Amino acid sequence: MKSEVAFDWLFLAGIGNSGPTHWQRHWEAEHPNTLWLEHRDWDSPSRDEWVGELQQLLSTHQRPVVVIAHSLGCLLLLEWAAEYAPATDKVLGAFLVAVPDPRSPRFPQEATGFRPAEDLPSRLPLTIAASENDPYGAMEYVQHSARQLGCEYVNFGALGHINSKSELGYWQPGFSLLQDFTRSLMA
Repeated sequence: MKSEVAFDWLFLAGIGNSGPTHWQRHWEAEHPNTLWLEHRDWDSPSRDEWVGELQQLLSTHQRPVVVIAHSLGCLLLLEWAAEYAPATDKVLGAFLVAVPDPRSPRFPQEATGFRPAEDLPSRLPLTIAASENDPYGAMEYVQHSARQLGCEYVNFGALGHINSKSELGYWQPGFSLLQDFTRSLMA
């Protein structure tokens, strides 16, 4: 067993940011050692700008992180990993929730430059939490992406986009999966 690694949880929110009733905000507020990536522009995300902001945060942060990403934050992490992960060991792994499909007609047109998860190979340990009725990422897309990324995915049933509109509050089942995933990274 590995010795206990000191790390922080890094939250990556999607377009528009996560509001106060979002499960990400509940988890951030109730747990120590958390970081939140703030973007200059939350409403018209550009892949290159968001990746640059993530790289800036990681290059100045001292401790390794486990990423907790939602929606466009998932694609941000995968885009960053395609560009920077081979050169750093700052990211221990990532918990990806509600991975959107940029080819979907529902994908926000304001978000530019992001590629589908299945096209972004990563060597990072990953797990995906999905909903079978997510309007931004069909289950077939999630399943194919998980196979391409070589990771597990968990279908949480009909939770929509697993966001504030889903009214999940703290979302204990998701947090339990995150804990299991984090323990597997430390094993």
